[in-house]
Amino acid sequence: MIMYFTKGFLLLHTLLAFLLPQFDALQDTLTISKPIRDGDLLVSNGETFALGFFSPGESTNRYIGIWFYKAPEKPVAWVANRDNPITDTSGVLSIDLHGNLVLYGEDRKKSIWSTNIVTNSNDNITLAQLTDSGNLVLFLNETSEVLWQSFDYPTDTFLPSMELGLDRKTGLNRILTSWKSKDDPGIGNFSFILNTNSSSPELFLYKGNILWWRSGHWNGIGWSGIPTLSSNDSVMNFNLFNNEYETSTVWGLSYPGASLSSRLVVNGSGSIHRFVSAISDQEWDILGTVPLDRCDNYGKCGAFGKCQVQNCTEFECTCLPGFEPRSPSEWSARNATSGCVKKHGGASICKGVAEFVKVENVKLPDSSFARVDEKLSLKECERRCLENCSCTAYGGIGVKEEVGCLRWFGELMDTRVLDGGQNLYVRVDAFELGT
Repeated sequence: MIMYFTKGFLLLHTLLAFLLPQFDALQDTLTISKPIRDGDLLVSNGETFALGFFSPGESTNRYIGIWFYKAPEKPVAWVANRDNPITDTSGVLSIDLHGNLVLYGEDRKKSIWSTNIVTNSNDNITLAQLTDSGNLVLFLNETSEVLWQSFDYPTDTFLPSMELGLDRKTGLNRILTSWKSKDDPGIGNFSFILNTNSSSPELFLYKGNILWWRSGHWNGIGWSGIPTLSSNDSVMNFNLFNNEYETSTVWGLSYPGASLSSRLVVNGSGSIHRFVSAISDQEWDILGTVPLDRCDNYGKCGAFGKCQVQNCTEFECTCLPGFEPRSPSEWSARNATSGCVKKHGGASICKGVAEFVKVENVKLPDSSFARVDEKLSLKECERRCLENCSCTAYGGIGVKEEVGCLRWFGELMDTRVLDGGQNLYVRVDAFELGT
């Protein structure tokens, strides 16, 4: 009796093994023999991120992307074919004979997207692995040399350990660009870049070709125009690398051991949101948003203007010391974009004695127009600025003004009052001060 029961049980077990679908363990690596088809997933080793096909919002188009695997709402962090969707479920992501990642639709002879790399190796066997940082890495199987990574081609999301900015060795400049809409991940109107064309890099947000917002200069511990990022209780910890090899910024979590997911996203309405979520949470918390208010809009008060958020009845723009509105009629109409000019013309500033007036608690002007001296004391900075008639202002790099300074030559643009801001020393004729 026992023998018949045992044989029957084994027969049933064998039959079920054939009838039930066989699910492999979660895979984090794509190989030439294991492509990803619509409906398949790659899942990172710690089950933090997933890669597969998805349809955003109410769209039926299909895209290959990376998203948070277990976080609330499973937000998408990266999209490969963002401007070239697949209109059905025929998509396949595979590795071709040249070692490239290639995305095909129904027509297997024409690729929709590819990594388009060229290897010098005789062995073109490559693997693509999804890491727990959300980075898809294509590398040579033989040497583990990285050939391509999704972090170098971001979409709208800035993840911890991802770099933004210029790699001078390769010429690659990594920027974020917004989605067109929640239903379309195509390249939108807003781009978030690290300005690498000056001696003092800043983060810029553009709407098309129009500068929309800036972060303020790097003060040694954070971006000066966002004091909350430099505070001791900030969840995000930014760093800047500016040398012969790169000008880039990277960020991480201040508490790396904590079970937190975090991301920075440029949305289609022109805002940058910082999100964080604990594993146990059912939603994402917004840590901060920029632009924050009207004074965060770049150049709100024009050249040599200063912006301070007022109540609804008061105009937020005034002129810096020694300056007056260029167009009083426009200012009366609350339009300050024409900015301010010297009260008695620019020539007098070098004919007589000039002094500096301290303007406290401000986001210092756009440092694209400034010269940086990292080892200069503030006193020496003042002396050098005074010697040059073109020097319009100076300020310390850091809040404590211990060492390092910025000197502006030409216009002072985008100055605003800011809690936790710094001091700006504006050049003014002694005549204006009544001395």
